[in-house]
Amino acid sequence: MSTFTARRRLAAGGISALLGGALLICSASAPAFATDADDTSRASDTAAAVEKATGTGDIAPSAAAADTPAAATTTTQAGSVTVKAPQLASGSVTSTAGDGSSVSLDLPGTASSTGTKLGAGTVVYLDAAASTDIAVQPTIDGGARTLVTLKDSKAPTEHRFTFDLPENATLSADGAGGYEILKPLGDGGVITAGTIEAPWAKDAKGAPVPTRYRLEGSTLVQEIDTDSDTAFPVVADPKYTWGIVTGTAYMNRAETKKIATYGAMAGLAAGALPPPLNVLYTTNATLVTAKAVSANSAKQCLKIKFAAGLFIPGAYKGGHCK
Repeated sequence: MSTFTARRRLAAGGISALLGGALLICSASAPAFATDADDTSRASDTAAAVEKATGTGDIAPSAAAADTPAAATTTTQAGSVTVKAPQLASGSVTSTAGDGSSVSLDLPGTASSTGTKLGAGTVVYLDAAASTDIAVQPTIDGGARTLVTLKDSKAPTEHRFTFDLPENATLSADGAGGYEILKPLGDGGVITAGTIEAPWAKDAKGAPVPTRYRLEGSTLVQEIDTDSDTAFPVVADPKYTWGIVTGTAYMNRAETKKIATYGAMAGLAAGALPPPLNVLYTTNATLVTAKAVSANSAKQCLKIKFAAGLFIPGAYKGGHCK
């Protein structure tokens, strides 16, 4: 056999081997396409279950970007807020207000599941924890819902959501099952810069499932009580807002006395309040002063609530009233 012929046969054999390898690779890869399709189907089912529980009317329009499957910017009376869902279930939902302040919430995922936006704008993270999917929905009020879907009775019934808060900000129970994110106002008290609504949970039949929070440092632990009568999947929802969308400024005793004695404009500087509270405070200075006088006389403290454009001075005791 000539050297040329031998080389031709070796080359042909090498090509055959390569083709055989390619066929094997394609054959081995074929189930992956089925798996991807199955994952998409399962994620779509989760999105449908979540949106059945939450509705879709307040989901904010969002768009994918380099670092997020969904980013939504909404404009409120207090300015703009941008909410971003993380690429992975082990990441954090971030909310950034127009003034640059931000807060982030770690998802309770234990696996690096990639988020996919489905349905009306729900980002789903499949199998983010044992028997658990996670979903994120930016909302039109500058907030975000972070939802856990317990797929069966093997799913954990405690889920941990850790907040990364601005400097000096704290979480404080609101007395109704939720929490307020409080930021200091110089020496005059604190303002609610964000809110965390009381949690809820629903089973597959729409029946409520008992749930509650407990606070461990800056981590909210959501407890969900399932039993033998629970119809799975169960969808549970912590929701938070950021950026003074609605909130309350709480004055302490010293600032309340100062406003009562010298008047609203000589007391708390309007510049210490974020827009639009600063403008409303100035416009309603006489009303603020009168409320501070009555609160001080009753050994209480001044509070100013802003909600849906309303400016409501009132009085409170306990908490920061010291």
